[in-house]
Amino acid sequence: MPAKKQVPKEKILSAALKLLREQGYEAVNIKQLSKALGCSTQPIYLSFSGMEELRGELTPLAVAEFERYMRSDGVVRLYSMTYIRFAKEEPRLFRFLFMRQNAFAEIKQALLPMIGGAIGELMSSYHMDHEKADRLHDQLWMHAHGIAAMIATNFCDWNMEKVEGMLADCKEAFVREYEA
Repeated sequence: MPAKKQVPKEKILSAALKLLREQGYEAVNIKQLSKALGCSTQPIYLSFSGMEELRGELTPLAVAEFERYMRSDGVVRLYSMTYIRFAKEEPRLFRFLFMRQNAFAEIKQALLPMIGGAIGELMSSYHMDHEKADRLHDQLWMHAHGIAAMIATNFCDWNMEKVEGMLADCKEAFVREYEA
């Protein structure tokens, strides 16, 4: 007779997400998770074949948190102050989603609608074709991502007003280049 699950899978994933947000990706391991749940490692292994499977199911939960945060301002732009604030307020989650090897491959499908919407908005606002708007989006996102990465890793602690000005200046310069 197989062992009965004492800790539901959802509770394990919830605890894993909490560990990720509070202590970072490295803390999401069997020992820390069982400690956080107040149980032995057995309930975790009854729900997941190992840490790779658990981490694989953790990624969509992290993406959902990111999407919820990004949608709080209405329109989702990966080059906005909302993206920067996410990196500042959720640095461990930001690093997990955007600063791990091969992370983009894991979250690409969730990001594509956000990227498509932002590109459509750029096309409409600046009367650009898709190719130009796509390149402009990538330029703006890479600039914002660099700032967000520096903030998420405590490389610098810029004043948010300064950052907002930097993003606006960057957008203005790139838009001028792509409109020309």
